[in-house]
Amino acid sequence: MKHKISLLLSLAVLVSLSGCGGHSDKEILVRIDKKHTITLKDFNDRITRLPKRYQDVIKKNKRQFLDEVVIDVLLYNEALRQKLERDEDVKKVMEEAKKKIIIARLLQGDVEEKITVSDKEIEEYYSANKEKFAMPEVFRASHILVKTNEEARGVLAELSNGANFEELARARSVDPTSKIGGDIGYFTKGQLVPEIEEACFNMQVGEISGVVKTKFGYHVIKLTERRPPHVKNLSEVRDTVRQSLQRLKKRAHFIKYVAKLKEKATISINEKLLDDISHQEKPAKEPEK
Repeated sequence: MKHKISLLLSLAVLVSLSGCGGHSDKEILVRIDKKHTITLKDFNDRITRLPKRYQDVIKKNKRQFLDEVVIDVLLYNEALRQKLERDEDVKKVMEEAKKKIIIARLLQGDVEEKITVSDKEIEEYYSANKEKFAMPEVFRASHILVKTNEEARGVLAELSNGANFEELARARSVDPTSKIGGDIGYFTKGQLVPEIEEACFNMQVGEISGVVKTKFGYHVIKLTERRPPHVKNLSEVRDTVRQSLQRLKKRAHFIKYVAKLKEKATISINEKLLDDISHQEKPAKEPEK
């Protein structure tokens, strides 16, 4: 959990630090070196800035998260004491980070927030791309795996005499699925060994196979479910379609947006210098021995 909290901490914006004045003791959550305070509002704001899926984790581990916040403040203060903000490498990284943040805000306002996807567009996309939402035939089966043909025939005899398939799988099967009554789970064509698939394709739900031999041994199979191929309804894929359209429209809008910026700008590239850089990157040939 400690590593998870640390990860969440790194995702949050650096905590806002307040001076000692201006807040009542009831508002102050932590005092650090009598120079800095973290108010309850600071702390709660920090949590709300995290992605929603992380907030519940943090709320259950507030004290640990607060400790991480305090450590963060102590480290930041120590870095300032060492004047690391004046370090040239730090300045360069901070400048690049600043650019990225500003660019992200620009694109949010000029690209992302300009994109809308209507219900009509979703319906049209779905109608034109139904093949993308086609689901193949799906099977579910259980099996009992034994080492010999004689054992498999014995299993069939017990089943014909009324034995419960799942209980027999737990008692007799040598496959790890024996713990769950032999349940293989859901599968489509091409996911299991051909012999088992062929047997299932020729069975009805509830039917039990004969002995099926594979490289693993001898199987007795029960088909428990069979779903015919179908196309998912629009209601099932509406959110997926919306997200796909949003991505497509954002990409198209971004390309147009950048093209307009390029039209307004004067851009000159020194192709010879660029070519020289490319040649410099090629590894030198080793001398002949």
